[in-house]
Amino acid sequence: MATIEEIRADKKMAEARFGEAVEELKKFKEGENDGKWLEELRGKVRSNSLSEGEERQLVRLEEEKKSLVESKERWEKQVEEWGKKFREVGGGEGNEQIA
Repeated sequence: MATIEEIRADKKMAEARFGEAVEELKKFKEGENDGKWLEELRGKVRSNSLSEGEERQLVRLEEEKKSLVESKERWEKQVEEWGKKFREVGGGEGNEQIA
C-alpha cells in the first residue's frame, strides 16, 4: 500500500517531468534551428522546392516533434493519474496510508 507521502512524491515528480516536456516542446517550436526550420521546410514542401538534404532534415524534425508531443502527453496523463489517486485518498492531513 502506498502512503500519502509516496503518492505526493510521485505526483510531484510526474508534474516536474510534465513541466520539462512542455518546456522542451516550447523550445522546439520557438527554436531557430528546429521549430522555425521545420515550418520553413514545410513551406518548401508545398512549393516543391525541397532538396534531398532538406527532405531528410524535415523527416528528422517531424519525428523529433512527434516524440516531444508524445512525451508531453504521456506525462500529462501521469500527472492526472497521480492527482486522481491523491484526491481519492482525500488529500487531507492525518491520513497516513491508502486503505
